[in-house]
Amino acid sequence: MVRHRYLTLCSMLASVPLQAAVLSPCSDTCLLETTGSDASCELWETSSQSWLALPPTGGDAMHNLARDYTRWLHAWMMPAGGVMATQFTDDTLSEVLAYSSRRDSAIWTGTYLASEALRFMTNEAPDAARWMDETLQTLHLWWNIAGDPGYLARYAAPADSPAPIQAILSDSEDEVHRDVLYEGELWHWRGNISRDQYQGVMLGYSFAYEATQSPALRELIRQDVVEFVEQLMNSESQPVRLILDGRVLSTEAEIPYAVFSQADAPEGGPALTLTLSPFDAAGEGILFFSPNAAELARQVPGFGSFPNIYQPTQAIQLGAMFNVALQVTEGIPDYAERRAAIAQHYAQHADEWLDIASGWRNTNRCDDGYFGLNIGFMPLYSWIRLEQDPARKLRLQREVLRDAMWEEVKDHKNVFFAFIYASQAAAEDDVQSVADFHADQLARFPTAPNLALPRDLTGIYPESEQCEGISAVAVNVDERVPASFTWERQPWKLVDAGTPNQAYGGVDYLMAYWMGRHYGFIEDDAPGTCLLWRRSE
Repeated sequence: MVRHRYLTLCSMLASVPLQAAVLSPCSDTCLLETTGSDASCELWETSSQSWLALPPTGGDAMHNLARDYTRWLHAWMMPAGGVMATQFTDDTLSEVLAYSSRRDSAIWTGTYLASEALRFMTNEAPDAARWMDETLQTLHLWWNIAGDPGYLARYAAPADSPAPIQAILSDSEDEVHRDVLYEGELWHWRGNISRDQYQGVMLGYSFAYEATQSPALRELIRQDVVEFVEQLMNSESQPVRLILDGRVLSTEAEIPYAVFSQADAPEGGPALTLTLSPFDAAGEGILFFSPNAAELARQVPGFGSFPNIYQPTQAIQLGAMFNVALQVTEGIPDYAERRAAIAQHYAQHADEWLDIASGWRNTNRCDDGYFGLNIGFMPLYSWIRLEQDPARKLRLQREVLRDAMWEEVKDHKNVFFAFIYASQAAAEDDVQSVADFHADQLARFPTAPNLALPRDLTGIYPESEQCEGISAVAVNVDERVPASFTWERQPWKLVDAGTPNQAYGGVDYLMAYWMGRHYGFIEDDAPGTCLLWRRSE
């Protein structure tokens, strides 16, 4: 099968020694081992003014490992621009059998965008700028293909894509919408979006806006983010089919902080299913970010005094999303009026959201629901980074980040969470040992590609006395069960059967590595080297 997303070789194929002489500092311009008609992408060393052999990877070559993961990711694991896991037909890893993680492509594609933005801010690599541009264009399409304001697709691909991509978007699935006309072409897209998917996309958009030097890309980001946040602010009244403990009611409901989809709505309109004891809420054709879930129950006639049910993670998500909207509209005259409305809404509600967020608690038991920690840490990262009020920021750093969330995960050997804490902690926190320990853990990360090999750590790690079948202590990173994003998976798993010939693209490594480089937690172990085009002799 033809590999996806290889570079087109064109004007970059100039004299490479001349390139090496004029590029200062030496920065990557291409993907490792990419080849064309008369050139290949190879590693150049400025000190010796010579080409290097295939670079080593591993704990002592973390930069080259990032280069290798980026190569694998683009060659095999970004069908139609979206991050997936890939299962190959055999152990030669040369032909795609199927893609997986198909419902999570948005969160990991957005996270990959964030990693490239961090790379560009660290070393201004032209290659990072290129992938920022392409990934932003992909995500912009996903924001808009559904046709409803702020409603994000999980994934989309051209209708004439190769068979393995077609299989991602099967016509047997209700959440897949096929042969949708968008900008003159037919596409298939996956809907039924969930809150977690927005977290990676908004994180990526925020960092890309900070990193990019392109006014056009900044405006693209601005359009998507502002439309989304304005939709959340609208809280318009809509006809909604309410299903309350199995009973169907039709009513006009004002759902706060919600996005809607006509394509995903059953019977032409959104549906909200509520279970009162224990309370649960789910939507079809509607997705809500509700810091107080009681506001949903109060839509039901006779339940106007339903007691508060606070949702700290969703409060954190709202705080982050509004701050990203303020970030991308700052100093833009054409958006001044819209920005003022967003700022006013944020000022009215931010402290309320912060009070709810400060009540964050880990409700997981044993190894259940670990991914929920990630969709709290991701938006908290943005909220603290972007918060302009010093008092509010300090509360976020102390009460939410340090005392609630980091305290819960500090022994998990979770490099992503650790680098968020170490980079965003209050000034009084001593974080150097945290950064150092977790940089050492990241150096253990497997070489590319990260294969889903079987694991059996029984007898190597002590078994938990409280939770049957898992370790009592976090497993080291090199012995973890692989995943699309290791940091959202529980770190205590001892046994896994693996999946033959399945590989993961390394977005987890790339995000953590470029965070470490950007914040100075990891030194460049390949200074004075860069990937350049080498003409064939």
